[in-house]
Amino acid sequence: MIVKGLVRADDAVKSIDHGAGGVVVSNHGGRQLDTAVSTARALPAVADAVGGRAAVLVDGGIRRGADVAKALALGADAVLIGRPPLWGLAQGGEEGVQHVLTLLQSEFDNAMALLGVTHTADLSRDLIAD
Repeated sequence: MIVKGLVRADDAVKSIDHGAGGVVVSNHGGRQLDTAVSTARALPAVADAVGGRAAVLVDGGIRRGADVAKALALGADAVLIGRPPLWGLAQGGEEGVQHVLTLLQSEFDNAMALLGVTHTADLSRDLIAD
């Protein structure tokens, strides 16, 4: 079981203590409350609190390959990329989705190169500005 919709470290710990195999840091796109904490701001504290005991995924704000690199640097094990593939699907069907995924991969590779790392394990918070 993976619990989605967490932005607080204590909620992530409670979820894992009750058997969750992972958590998804998500503010549901921030649509419920304009001033809700961003997933990028919440992610490091959640990742620290989880401490490797479960998977930490992040949802929200992932639009480009650089966003994927930033999320991994901030402590995510993986990211969810719902909207970009949907935009590709709406624009060009299966080929549109493939194009979006190719763009994300290319942007991610570029971000990794610009950050000076060759492996995702080398991504760290000190590479990302506050």
